[in-house]
Amino acid sequence: MKIEDKRVTFPKSLSVKYAGKIVEETDTHLTLEGEDEDSFLKIYSPFRGVAKLLMFENDQWVDAETSSAISNFDLSSLGLGDLSALSAKDDTDSSADK
Repeated sequence: MKIEDKRVTFPKSLSVKYAGKIVEETDTHLTLEGEDEDSFLKIYSPFRGVAKLLMFENDQWVDAETSSAISNFDLSSLGLGDLSALSAKDDTDSSADK
């Protein structure tokens, strides 16, 4: 996930709910721009409900849990980085490690 100024870009493969202005959309990614205090990005985990909630406050994206400004967020810290990048080749590679 990439966060720059008012924009947050995330893979479409993630399970999310959001509010804000869509500024760019590709086959794989979506870029959302925070507009006001109602803009948010809620990232869901298939294992435990809401994994991360980002809110747009004071012209920046913040972590709703800590109210701290958030910059480029590593989805792997939630265990989601690998899920969004899985392919048939990845499945074969991981089974070879066993």
